[in-house]
Amino acid sequence: MVIGLHAERVTGEPQAVRWVVATEGVALGRVVSAPGDLGRLLADGTLTAGLVERTAVWLWLRGGLSWRDEGAPVSAALRAALAEPRAWVIEPAAGEILERVTADLLDGSVGDFVRSHGGSVTAERDGEVVTVKLGGACEHCPAAEHTLYQRLIGELRRRCPNLVELDSGGGRPGLTLADS
Repeated sequence: MVIGLHAERVTGEPQAVRWVVATEGVALGRVVSAPGDLGRLLADGTLTAGLVERTAVWLWLRGGLSWRDEGAPVSAALRAALAEPRAWVIEPAAGEILERVTADLLDGSVGDFVRSHGGSVTAERDGEVVTVKLGGACEHCPAAEHTLYQRLIGELRRRCPNLVELDSGGGRPGLTLADS
């Protein structure tokens, strides 16, 4: 079985890559250990951390190493490890997953849309809850709720189907992930 994946840079984190791939069967959260060569790369410190979300695996490379040199071996190791989903050891990290996925969307198309209208959008994490706030021109815009719910929360639901909205008041929705 061939597992298709591709790498995406993580804004502001040159040692991180988000490997876009279906993670079916692997628990979501922080990687404690993984099977095969991926596990060895984590154990020997080549990779310093990993995080599994529904549509990707985030991996951090040790400082001083480059993705240009390490990308192909990491990609091969990740493909092989994903073929053994039950062999992964994962620590729950719902708040961290939600924070990273939200930041990824805000650094990309969702944030670009808001900024193109003179607005700003921020997300803050407190434990397992991420609170989102629109600012600038979008803060009091009649279409702000539409922007927030149709663009951001719609994309979040695609990548985090167990997303739960909490009423945090003041037009600042609190978001969390239900146990999966």
